[in-house]
Amino acid sequence: MVGLLEPASPAMPLVDGPARSPVDLSIVIVSYHCRDDVLTCVASIAACTDRAEVEVIVVDNGSTDGTLEALQLEAPQVTTVAMGDNAGFSRANNAGISRTGGRHVLVLNPDTRVAPGALDALVRFLDEHPQVGVAAPRLVNPDGTDQRTARSFPTPAAGLFGRRSPLTRWFPRNPWSTRFLSGRDHTGDTPFRVDWVSGAAMAVPASAIAEVGAFDESFFLFWEDADWCKRLADAGREVWCVPEATVVHDEGSTRGHGWSPRVAAHFHRGAYLYWRKHHAPQIWNPARWAAAAVLTVRAAWVMAVDRALASRRTARPSAPSAPSAPSALPLLPPVPRTSR
Repeated sequence: MVGLLEPASPAMPLVDGPARSPVDLSIVIVSYHCRDDVLTCVASIAACTDRAEVEVIVVDNGSTDGTLEALQLEAPQVTTVAMGDNAGFSRANNAGISRTGGRHVLVLNPDTRVAPGALDALVRFLDEHPQVGVAAPRLVNPDGTDQRTARSFPTPAAGLFGRRSPLTRWFPRNPWSTRFLSGRDHTGDTPFRVDWVSGAAMAVPASAIAEVGAFDESFFLFWEDADWCKRLADAGREVWCVPEATVVHDEGSTRGHGWSPRVAAHFHRGAYLYWRKHHAPQIWNPARWAAAAVLTVRAAWVMAVDRALASRRTARPSAPSAPSAPSALPLLPPVPRTSR
């Protein structure tokens, strides 16, 4: 990698002479009370020896843990944007995307670490395949196992046969899970086409963003990545996973906050918005109201289960104990410390 570029001065006047070529990749990271994660993520980018020329933009959603101050001290080459409060994942990413100057944009979660060669692989794939709308790396856990985030577009069955659902754990080869987790059987470094990839790491050409727009800001948290992939697909753009590019995603570092009522509400509201937008746009469509009812009941159930689990944890003795077995709650994704 040529190196992280020094941020341009704001409102820089135009001058005569040859224009500077755009960088290969603009990396946008949204932070929310996760200073150490952000610093580790930025350090992993800086440590890459990739040839791609990149710029890094960190958009902070009102953190009070010194994230911006730490970046200014330890990574002054990074451009920072202060939202002032928690503006949500979509809006914060869009604020960063609007400031990018790269040929391609990589949306990246702060709880990730970029492996050497990943940036070059993503840039090369997008350059060689102009019809592609998204190129995603293989997201892996810290132990190297695949996170199974390359999926088919969500359907009602995905609520029961998602990547963390008990039914998928108990019957991993059932046809519904197999259909939804369409990328899990792809091994090796050969790229493969999918419907939907995680917003934790997705590279999108600037031309595709100009064509269909960035994230839909109606989605505060969750499901904005599925919506973006769907809009790109509807515009004739393809979504691909590029396993040669690897990004470590430490989802475990973001699970300690439980499913607060607010986060559970955002998750289910996002699911409803996705369904309404892409499957039941007509106000008279009964599928719209059926989805609203089912998701409302499900959100209430999730909140009740979380309260019960929290009460049980509080009632336990303070002495160390063995880790508890996973509960039935993993039907849903973990709650991140980031805005996602």
